[in-house]
Amino acid sequence: MRDLTLSDFPFVASLADSANAKDRRIWLRVACDYFVSAGATQPDAIERFADAVSARLDKADPAAALEAARKLAPCPYTPVRLLAKFQSVSPEACDIVLEHGAAYATADLVAAIESGRRQAAAVARRPDLDAKLVAALAARDEADVLATLARNPRARLDGAVFAELLQRARKLAEDGGDRRLADALLQRRPLRPETAALFLLAGPLQRVEILLAAQRSQLGRPPSPPAPVASEIVSELELAAVARHPERFVAVLAKALDCDAALAEKIVEDPSGEPLAVALAALGAPNDVLVRVLIANDLQAGDNYQRIRALARLNSALNRNAAMIVMAALRGEPLVRRRPAQSAEAPPSRDSGLRRAARSASPPQRKAAG
Repeated sequence: MRDLTLSDFPFVASLADSANAKDRRIWLRVACDYFVSAGATQPDAIERFADAVSARLDKADPAAALEAARKLAPCPYTPVRLLAKFQSVSPEACDIVLEHGAAYATADLVAAIESGRRQAAAVARRPDLDAKLVAALAARDEADVLATLARNPRARLDGAVFAELLQRARKLAEDGGDRRLADALLQRRPLRPETAALFLLAGPLQRVEILLAAQRSQLGRPPSPPAPVASEIVSELELAAVARHPERFVAVLAKALDCDAALAEKIVEDPSGEPLAVALAALGAPNDVLVRVLIANDLQAGDNYQRIRALARLNSALNRNAAMIVMAALRGEPLVRRRPAQSAEAPPSRDSGLRRAARSASPPQRKAAG
């Protein structure tokens, strides 16, 4: 039976308990290399190796212990009890084994997630996260843990978990100015249409990607009747913008979008003009109205025509169906809902028609701007 403690090599074995720290580091380095290269071997030999390394870790300097952790953690034959020993050596060694430890079972990692913030962040960086681990991480309250999870490109964030992370990201950014989770979610590729919930926090290129993702989500769906254009409200918005009545404009926009005044105000006040252009496109505003409203808002804010440039930036990504999906996401509505049946006696209202179109989505009718 092969001995993994290097007893077959007397000179190297003598270094294990040397009074010289450099000698002990040499033994630890060689023993770890030998163990990893040996591959599968008998359980008794593995346990003796674990005992020998554990005993030497108590006297190892931090750099030597960290080097050993990096070598042994990815090896599937490293016993869990030895990984646990590394966890107690230093926070840095704990990070390494929790991120790369191949021998951990899901239950071990769930326990690590629940034990503390730093441990949870280390687990969140693992490339092999299963649904149970993702759920345990997503249940944490710390923004840095959630952002680490979102930055992990191999972590599958599906269904309710992803929707919850989007809402938490938005709340963290809007209530406390903490954009870490929002930025991490916006950096995941490809961007999903659900990410429209973060449209107000996205950058210009990300907003284009979100609109394109919203368009792609409707490909292959059966066509449905086009949503009615809210012509009266569009005219009222244009009048309020041209007359420079910002409070009236926000109030009318909130009513038209079926959202609260706070959201409407954020849409209007965004200096890029992109959210406002999307909101107007969702209402079916013609191109000429879009231009006049955006110019009027530019003149009112004195921004040297910043908002009108939004039409050029969004280019062909802006169409009504995509815009309606974005507005629905900003209201907190799911991407897709079953369309309620309409009775013959109760024709759909203008606002409910807009909301249904965002949920059921017909193919693009036209470009709002070129």
